[in-house]
Amino acid sequence: MIHIISLGIRVTSFCLVLFLSSFVAAASSNSLLQNSNNRVHVSLNGAWDIIPDPYENGYYNHRYEAKDDGYFLAETAKTPSDLIEYNFDKAQKLQVPGDWNSQDDTLFFYEGTVWYHKPFTLTPQQDKTYLLHFAAVNYHAIVYVNGQRVGEHVGGFTPFEFDVSQHLRAGHNFVVVKVDNKRERQQIPTVNTDWWNYGGITRSVSLTTLDNIHVKDYQIALSPGRYDQISLNLSVAGNPDKAYITIPELGIKQAIAIDEQGHGQVVISATPSLWSPSSPKLYDIQLRAGSELISDKIGFRHISTQAEDILLNGQAIFLKGIAIHEESFLHPGREWSEADARATLQAALELGCNFVRLAHYPHNESMLRMADELGLLVWAEILVYWTVLFAEPAVYLLAEQQLSDMISRDKNRAAIILWSVANETPQGA
Repeated sequence: MIHIISLGIRVTSFCLVLFLSSFVAAASSNSLLQNSNNRVHVSLNGAWDIIPDPYENGYYNHRYEAKDDGYFLAETAKTPSDLIEYNFDKAQKLQVPGDWNSQDDTLFFYEGTVWYHKPFTLTPQQDKTYLLHFAAVNYHAIVYVNGQRVGEHVGGFTPFEFDVSQHLRAGHNFVVVKVDNKRERQQIPTVNTDWWNYGGITRSVSLTTLDNIHVKDYQIALSPGRYDQISLNLSVAGNPDKAYITIPELGIKQAIAIDEQGHGQVVISATPSLWSPSSPKLYDIQLRAGSELISDKIGFRHISTQAEDILLNGQAIFLKGIAIHEESFLHPGREWSEADARATLQAALELGCNFVRLAHYPHNESMLRMADELGLLVWAEILVYWTVLFAEPAVYLLAEQQLSDMISRDKNRAAIILWSVANETPQGA
């Protein structure tokens, strides 16, 4: 779904927007692993067994108390007296990533709980850490590995992960996720929105393998106000003395001292070609800590304001753009892939855009990386929309967490020039 809009850009009381500084914050402020897709991992995408559970009989007993023998155990009845009234082995299958609405007509309007089950085999190593990573699940996810609860997450459009190292075993393993997309007044977003409430594991799932020494988080950008310096902040696990950054095209190979808290920072003299819509230059970046080597593609640019002008690399820029919802040109339902992102953003370029607004929630990471590659400026936002109950502290904290997670995931994307924290909320909310 694409809406054509005219953006000059004037920010009214309907949209509260924060301009992105060249350097957001210390890289170690968030627990999410940076750049998860470019780590050693096993994909858990593909066919998952699913059981719709509108009465939540797989979670609660008749007294509405949480069970200790729910569907998360993924048991099968061996005799009729076992009284196990579900069977993942004979259950319907849906594709992950994917929403259930577009894959099954009987679930098109469904709001409630669906149980997802995925078996996999693994030989875990004692000296490795294993993170079960979900790029997004809408809306409330409770996650189990081999029948043991490992965590839960609230919010449909931001990533989350759990350390499952102690729950894995050699050979057969399985993941079960209780997914609930019911709309609630105390959620972000609230019960009424103007987009479809897709349910399911809508983005990729992977099992990431980490060495004891590894890079947890980092941010790389031009130093504030400078075009001849690159600043790097990073956070490293495992207490090494040093980490290393390499940018081959700029002739950079630099050691970074790591302190006792696992933090490091360095300023490097360099004059990279600047990223812009007309020249979306990206540099191959390599970071190494211990034996782990990870890569990323980074563009370098400055964004600022002067009076009513938005300045990109010191020059005023006029934003010509569209607002995009995360629905695919290539298949029914939610976008999630690189191919989805390319098709959507290529259409924006063909319309003459240099800018897109990703409405009204954090889009998948492929969209931001593709915007970097194609040279489209991005307005990214969270789901604070219409009548959010900010007077309730838990709701406010949920909005704050979604903003933090969005910025943590995407802070290295040159394309993003605006973070939006609210849209069309009542004045004074």
